[in-house]
Amino acid sequence: MLTRHAVARAVKEVLYGSSGEPYRLPTGEKLRFVVGTRPVRMRFAEAQENSARFDALQTLTMCSRLQPGSSAVDVGANVGSTTLIMAARCGARGQVVAFEPEPSARRVLQENIALNPGVAAVVIEESACADREGSATFFARGGARSSLDGDSTDPAEHAVIVPLTTLDAYVARAKLSPNLIKIDVEGAEVHVLRGAQQLLSSDATILCELHPFAWERNGVSFSDLLAALSRSRRRIRYLGADHDLSGDPEYGIAELIR
Repeated sequence: MLTRHAVARAVKEVLYGSSGEPYRLPTGEKLRFVVGTRPVRMRFAEAQENSARFDALQTLTMCSRLQPGSSAVDVGANVGSTTLIMAARCGARGQVVAFEPEPSARRVLQENIALNPGVAAVVIEESACADREGSATFFARGGARSSLDGDSTDPAEHAVIVPLTTLDAYVARAKLSPNLIKIDVEGAEVHVLRGAQQLLSSDATILCELHPFAWERNGVSFSDLLAALSRSRRRIRYLGADHDLSGDPEYGIAELIR
C-alpha cells in the first residue's frame, strides 16, 4: 500500500512533471524544483518539529540577509533547496557557489538550477570543504546523509575519492567575498570551520547546521567547535532563539554571530 507521502508525490509528478514544483519565497521570488526537493513551506517556522522549523527559519534568514548583487556559498548543497534560495535572492548580478561532492545529489542540483534560468549563475564545486586541501574518501549514501565519515555496516554506502579544499583557500583563489555562508555537512562542520578562519573574522553571515551526535565519529567535540570559533569571537545562537547557546549543544541550525 502506498503511503500518504508517496501518493502526494505521485500526484505532484502528474501535475508538474518536467516543469518542476512551484515555490514562492516569502520575499516574492518564484522558483521551481524537481518534485520532492523544494524547501519547506514558511508555515513550519512555528512548528514543533525541529528539522522543518529550522529549515523554514533558515529560509527566512537567507531572504533577509541576501539582496540583489550579494554573493553566497552553500557548503553541503545537496539537491539545491538552499542553493536556489540564495541564487534567487542574489539575482543576476550576484554570485553563488555550491559545494556538493555526492554525485547523485549533484545531478539533481543541476536539474534544479536548469529549472530556474533567471536566478544568479551557480558555480558547482565537486570538492568537499575541510580543514586542509588534498583529497579524501567521501561516503555517498544518497541524499543528505552522505559525509566524510564512513560506516562499514551501511549496505547503501558507496565510497568515492573527492578533492578537499578549505573555504579560506577557495574564496581567496576565486576572489570572492561572500555575504552569507551556509554549512550543512553531517557532522564535519568543525573541520569546515577550522578551514574558514578568515571568513569567520569577516562580516559574513554564517549559518551552520550542528550535528553533535556525529561529532565523535568525526573525531571532534563541542570544545573543538568552541576552539574553532575562539579567534573570531563568534558565538552560537540557534535560529529562532533570543539568547546564545548555553549548556550542551543539540541538533539544530545556528547562526555564528559576532
